[in-house]
Amino acid sequence: MPRILRSIVPRIKESLRERGLLSTLYRGALLPRYLLREYGRARDANAGSAGYSEFDQEHGVDTDGDCGDGWTYLSDLEIPSSNWIHGNDYAPIEPARFHAILTSLPIKYEDFVFVDFGSGKGRALLMAAEFPFKRIVGVEFSPELHAVAQANLAVALTNPGKDRPIKWKCTSVESLCMDFLDFELPPERSVLFFFDPCGESVLSKMLARIEQSLQARPRDLYLIYVAPTDSKERMLDSTCPLTKLERNVERNFCIYRAD
Repeated sequence: MPRILRSIVPRIKESLRERGLLSTLYRGALLPRYLLREYGRARDANAGSAGYSEFDQEHGVDTDGDCGDGWTYLSDLEIPSSNWIHGNDYAPIEPARFHAILTSLPIKYEDFVFVDFGSGKGRALLMAAEFPFKRIVGVEFSPELHAVAQANLAVALTNPGKDRPIKWKCTSVESLCMDFLDFELPPERSVLFFFDPCGESVLSKMLARIEQSLQARPRDLYLIYVAPTDSKERMLDSTCPLTKLERNVERNFCIYRAD
């Protein structure tokens, strides 16, 4: 279970800095309801992933959440980045959902770099390697999750599962341990993948960095956002270089392309 006090106290301190005492007191009264809604929304976004997954059993890896509800809570981890308080808890994406997203992209995979922002234990990296991307990069700010991702990549690359082996079409796969706001976007054509990894304040900064990168070096770029809240989707819709190509209600994701 998440360490609630470790999550609440930084939120209160941040609110005092940004909003002042009166607004913080008002928001503090709503905080328990907000946290319950936040955890409930996160579980709904990834319904069906709890438990020891078929994916992990078949491929001999560890990409599941650490708790019985299918999640790994950031408050249980030691994360050096101050942005951890803006991060969402880790859960892996379902294989069927991920494959549906990537197969809907109108691209020649060989020409694109795939980047997973908030890559956790690396499940999306493993599944992306079944597509012939130019290269694949995961960016994860938790040293603990990053270490597990590195172990998973090593195991899957050298010893794929027997029943349904991963058919590697890209072997240039790496996990980087860093805050993704510090990550330099690839200069090549790219697919940027977000499985709702962060709050709105961090997402806003990341979108600004994407916009700046595109202005400096125009190129083909696709942005995939899985399980956006209404407010995050509005934020994505209003980002100047991005045009929405698809809104899949059934699997709850959006695909954008840079103009």
